Amino acid sequence: MKRPLFLLLCSLLLTTTPVTAKTLSKVAAIVNDEIITTLQLDQAVIEDLAKNPQNQFNVTQFDQMKVQTLDKLIDDRLSEQQTKRLGLQVSEEELNSAIADVESKNGLTHEALIQALATQGVTMPEYREKVKGEILHYKLLSREVNSKVLVTSIEVRNYFDQHIDEYTSGEKVSLNRISYDIPTGNEQQVAKLRKQAEACRDQLISGKDFDQVLADQGDSATGGDMGTLVESDLAKPLRAAIAGLNPGEVSEPLEINDQLYLFQVTGRSFDNDTLFEQVKNQIIEKLSQEKRDIRFKEWRQELHDNAHIEVRI
Repeated sequence: MKRPLFLLLCSLLLTTTPVTAKTLSKVAAIVNDEIITTLQLDQAVIEDLAKNPQNQFNVTQFDQMKVQTLDKLIDDRLSEQQTKRLGLQVSEEELNSAIADVESKNGLTHEALIQALATQGVTMPEYREKVKGEILHYKLLSREVNSKVLVTSIEVRNYFDQHIDEYTSGEKVSLNRISYDIPTGNEQQVAKLRKQAEACRDQLISGKDFDQVLADQGDSATGGDMGTLVESDLAKPLRAAIAGLNPGEVSEPLEINDQLYLFQVTGRSFDNDTLFEQVKNQIIEKLSQEKRDIRFKEWRQELHDNAHIEVRI
């Protein structure tokens, strides 16, 4: 039976004697004045494979994964070097607080955490070093990435206005409607009708009573109260026409199926300003994350551009 590739690799490394391991370990990459050995790379590969033991790789896929693992080791080494250059440190108090937080969130005593780590073959000193590294990495990203990210209030409002449909799903809107039959084959009459609709819209915007405006249209128009509707259930052209309108505001004339419509918003389950306040923090986080992702890629490239990196395998 064909054995999984990661098991074969594990067996090979586990049965290698220290002398042989030292002989087989070569330079996989040089990162500034530090080296990454092939032994370190192999160990990292085994750790990656162990995370998904069900995955089966052919030789090509395994080589690709090995390249990706080496890239990550190089990135980690560059981050560690930058951390040292910036003089970032973790105090014993910070480290103890972080571990206490882990214990609290998992409902563990300190002794229970030590036992849980032991079942995974990890000692408490090793775990403390791991947590320390994570805190240092967080501090590094906070300084080099997060602190460079700024989302302005204008950006937040613009995003809300441009994506308002995403936040009105299930929201209800109350509408008045005025509609005109569009005559066919007579452009002059159509142009006249459009002017009439524009004049009607101006009257509504100025605050004139809807029923009076509708009555003034005579037999040329029909309309009335459409009631309260779920906005996401409306036809797409209608949703687009009333998107962003607050109570009292009126849509531009909208042509649908040989009819010219005006829609006046008379109420919303949430007016736009109230809705904006409810989703503002959500938008800020979304835009911040997008900017953090962009800044992280820029920062990573800066580290590579300013480093001497030599891959030897």
